[in-house]
Amino acid sequence: MNNNPVVTLQENASGFFDKISEKHSDKMQCKKGCSKCCQTDISVFEIESDRIEDWFAAQEPVEQQRLLDLWQTPNQETYCTFLYNDQCTIYEARPLICRTQGLPLYVASENVLDYCPLNFKAGDPPKEDWLNLERMNTLLSFAASTEKKDKRIRLKKLKTKLLTTLK
Repeated sequence: MNNNPVVTLQENASGFFDKISEKHSDKMQCKKGCSKCCQTDISVFEIESDRIEDWFAAQEPVEQQRLLDLWQTPNQETYCTFLYNDQCTIYEARPLICRTQGLPLYVASENVLDYCPLNFKAGDPPKEDWLNLERMNTLLSFAASTEKKDKRIRLKKLKTKLLTTLK
């Protein structure tokens, strides 16, 4: 059993994504190779960047070197810094927000439901299939502040750190 609250949140988000994408497989276009959601540079809490660093450190040296070599090549500026050839190179350790892209995300304070425009073209899914984005962000923020890891880091900066300190 894992006691890291961020890992638990990430696993729960991935499980929810799997459940909803299986339930709505005919309505969701999310699949390997689709990177429409990855056309941005995001920032994550330190606690999530630490998880990415720990994941990288746990890789075999050959895999670490392969990633370092890949990350030294430029990718499209408008894409996530870890996206190469429409594939996430940190997929196993990807941040919470990346695990929820494509899902019906509900922002209660604004009474707004948002999801990828490629998904649910015939209309909104039932309310029980919505993910409350504010609740998820509150849990992540609480976990980060509890660990005193509540500063945010841009993924580009994290990649630069990995390239310079882990060679």
